[in-house]
Amino acid sequence: MAANKEAIAIVLDVGPSMNSAPPGVATPLETALEAITMILQRKMFAESKDEIALILVGSDDTDNPLANGECYEHISIANPLGIVDFDFLQLVQNDIKASSTAGDFLDGIVVGMDHLVNAVQGKKGFNNKRLILMSDLGGEFGDDQLDSIIASIKTSETELNVIGPDYEEDDEDGSGDKGGAQNGSAKPKTPQQQAGTALIKYILDEVDGECYSFSEALPALAYFQSRQVRPTAWKCPLEIGPDLKIPINGYVKLKDFKLKQSWKKVYAKDTDMEVGTLRTYHKNDEEETEVDKEDMVEGHRYGNTLVPMTDDDKLNMKYKAEKCFKVLGFTKAENVKRHEMMGDGVMSVVAEKGDEAAAVALSAIINALYETNMVAIARRVYNAASSPRVGCLIPHLKAGYECLYWFELPFMEDVRQFTFGSLPVKEENQTNKKYKPSADQLSAVDSLITNMDLSTAGRDEEDKPCEVLKPKLTFNPHFQRLYQCLQHRALNPDDPLPDLSPIIANSLKPPEEVLTNCSQSMETLKEKFKLEVVKKKEEKTGENMFQEKGESDGPPAKKVKVDDNLDGGMEDLAKSKVTEVGSTTPVDDFIAIVNRKDEDKFEEACGQMQKRIQQIVLDSFGDQFYEKAMDCLKCLREQCIKKLEAKSYNTFIKEFKETLISKARRDFLDKLCTDKQGLISKLECEDGASEDEVKQFNEGEESQKPEQPMEEDSADDLLGEL
Repeated sequence: MAANKEAIAIVLDVGPSMNSAPPGVATPLETALEAITMILQRKMFAESKDEIALILVGSDDTDNPLANGECYEHISIANPLGIVDFDFLQLVQNDIKASSTAGDFLDGIVVGMDHLVNAVQGKKGFNNKRLILMSDLGGEFGDDQLDSIIASIKTSETELNVIGPDYEEDDEDGSGDKGGAQNGSAKPKTPQQQAGTALIKYILDEVDGECYSFSEALPALAYFQSRQVRPTAWKCPLEIGPDLKIPINGYVKLKDFKLKQSWKKVYAKDTDMEVGTLRTYHKNDEEETEVDKEDMVEGHRYGNTLVPMTDDDKLNMKYKAEKCFKVLGFTKAENVKRHEMMGDGVMSVVAEKGDEAAAVALSAIINALYETNMVAIARRVYNAASSPRVGCLIPHLKAGYECLYWFELPFMEDVRQFTFGSLPVKEENQTNKKYKPSADQLSAVDSLITNMDLSTAGRDEEDKPCEVLKPKLTFNPHFQRLYQCLQHRALNPDDPLPDLSPIIANSLKPPEEVLTNCSQSMETLKEKFKLEVVKKKEEKTGENMFQEKGESDGPPAKKVKVDDNLDGGMEDLAKSKVTEVGSTTPVDDFIAIVNRKDEDKFEEACGQMQKRIQQIVLDSFGDQFYEKAMDCLKCLREQCIKKLEAKSYNTFIKEFKETLISKARRDFLDKLCTDKQGLISKLECEDGASEDEVKQFNEGEESQKPEQPMEEDSADDLLGEL
């Protein structure tokens, strides 16, 4: 097993000096506990195997193996070295209080080192030991064993970090200190703190340790880290032609992070009970008959026929491929467009470790591709159970290393061609030349793009321009919020979810400098690109376009109104007359027949529409065509109300309800009632149903005798209409 775990001992000062602060300001102990909570959260949600111990300095009790009644008093090991869990978090949040007894933080460092060394003995996988001291250094200490402590830290190879006051260089007399308050409020150091600060700085210089103030540590610890995964090589020879094979290792360079949702399985209230899952299968009938999994088989609809597909059938029909990584050819780099880069990540391809011949051969290919500005198109099969992928190999050269980057390319069926007209910026482009932007408009857009540049929007420590929102330093706010809610719900199961953390909220806001720089550019854009409300033109029909006036002595012909719901333009002149409600566009066909002026075929159209609704619902595979059927039903209901034909609709909907029940389509009946497409009431139409009838229909208490169901069209009729 690779040594990649870390053992951490947190030494926390809980003495009286840690519990004093001005009114309205968090005490150093409260700030330290917040920092410890963040450390534990980061380790827990990253599913880290690192182990952490907590040692209290200044506790009322003494609980450590070095105590002998005279030395190392008031120091307790509150939590032995172990993997972080919610019990540890609850201990930090609820059980640690300030004491009235001062402790020696140097003794705490010794106890922490001793516990680390003894706890990791016999355990494998630890490559680092770290000791973190959290104290305001306001308690008394003894430095008689300082040299031996420093020697022990070096000998045990323990890394020392201190989080507490601000350790910036003070004035010569010490009066200029500003770091006594851990939350950023200025507070002078006491003489005891000044002595402790000097001692800690000496120790850190000797052991090459690091120190942070709480104002520096808290923002850095506020972000939850992703789970750390040790990279594993994908080994396969890179084949170029029939004779050349280069052993390579592929490592994931970048991959879409999928949140591991192990938290979905929670512990039962009785911790002795094992948590499991139970899944049952039921028929879509009134009794919801349970079916054994062994009696089920996967099926695919082919028209009105369900074709069964067993596991053996799928295994026999599956495309079989062997693990390979084969170059199919080479092409110019400009032939591979950026929008064609697919897949969920990028793989870095290097020569197999320890194979010098492979390194020389792969290096020659990488340099040849780089010098000729070419890329390789390759076929990759991850393993025998995977489908083949076609991708691109791009050369990547740096001062210290060189490799090939692999990413997937789309197959022809994956490509979607969208043609969008471009602005006629160039003089030779005469298409839509009236939309050509002016020089001022182009300049305004250029200015906005320049001011939105993130590569120079920030300032570094030397006040030089630097990049903001670097991907390596930017955390996903969605995951941060999820972790925050999980931790709160685990520790406070009965409380509502907390408000969004200010640090997460700030990460959602654009950088202030970018907003300031863009404000003027946005105002310029509003001036240069004036928006106008475009009124929709009235639709005209062929009748309206070519209608002539009547006889000279007669009145002028009536103008077509927009409310007539007539289609407009030359399409109506060429469109054949609609005589039946079809299955392709039933709503449009129904409206066209109902709005016909020359003859009244409303009753006939309603019958056809009712017939079509039943056919769409009963032929639907699951709820595939339910939306289309619901649109037809809404249209039929609206027209029946408009034409005062509520009885016709109510009679149909009662019969339709019985049909749905008998055909096990209760899901559509529930959708019908939810969307309020049931009986037409008297409030909507004079001859509608009473409120009691409407209520009884929606509650399913009405029992109608099933009448002869309407004749349904066959699949051949449906295809004939298409």
